[in-house]
Amino acid sequence: MSQVQRRFLRALRDGLDRGVPASAVPAACNGIVAALETCGAIERRPAGRGEFLRVRSVEAFGLFVSDRFPLGLEDPGEMPADRVSGVRLYGDAKAAVRGRSEGVFLRSTKPGTNLESESGQLLPVADWTSIGGVAALTLEESRRWRFSGTVAIVENAEPFWQFERELPQADLAVYAAGRLSERVLGWLASEGMAGCRLVHWGDYDPVGCMEFIRLRGRCGDRATMHLPSRVEDLLPTFGKAALLTDQIDILTALRRLAAPSEVAALLDLFDRHRRGLEQEALLI
Repeated sequence: MSQVQRRFLRALRDGLDRGVPASAVPAACNGIVAALETCGAIERRPAGRGEFLRVRSVEAFGLFVSDRFPLGLEDPGEMPADRVSGVRLYGDAKAAVRGRSEGVFLRSTKPGTNLESESGQLLPVADWTSIGGVAALTLEESRRWRFSGTVAIVENAEPFWQFERELPQADLAVYAAGRLSERVLGWLASEGMAGCRLVHWGDYDPVGCMEFIRLRGRCGDRATMHLPSRVEDLLPTFGKAALLTDQIDILTALRRLAAPSEVAALLDLFDRHRRGLEQEALLI
């Protein structure tokens, strides 16, 4: 249950007599209101031109709250460190900004490619890729990884599984799974990854541009975009206008930024062809 719902329930509890204006109920609490009415915990009462929600049965209301919030409605004054803490403190795993750890998929087709932990342990990415097609690691505070070489940051799954066809120079590929998480960005920007050249390969659309800008903002000039000349050749045939029209707010925001040269070049292509291109087109 969210913080908004917790505050709404506190308002109901603390306003036993006067209640809460029905017009002031947050949209996120509509389901809570329906459940409270169903179990007889609250009722609606007319007031002027509107109506108020107020507690009808203190007992039923208390049982509802104890079921959803084992620790009660008071704000613990603590930001949950992970999703388990989110359930403990707020009865809501999503109250945590992120989990305690995060898994990342990696691939390498270059023999001998390993990642190294701070304790000196090696993660044989190339060996695991040759055996199972992919390697994986966990990013967490107690375990940090370092690498030196060319790293491809690949947005979508199919290009990630075939990254070596388009980026044979890359020593390692990292699956972004759409938008890079803040934890992965922090890892790529960390001291242990400072010896890496980062090549962002995503869709050629406003979201892809913004993701590259996020990466470059954290990692500086060692981050570049994979923008081969044939992108312009493929746009008229395989481009999609919806990639621009569905992302018009992001496209507008991009035009206000001091964009890197790769993004400026793509904005020019967007203006001339009125469409974006999915990265899978480069694998045709």
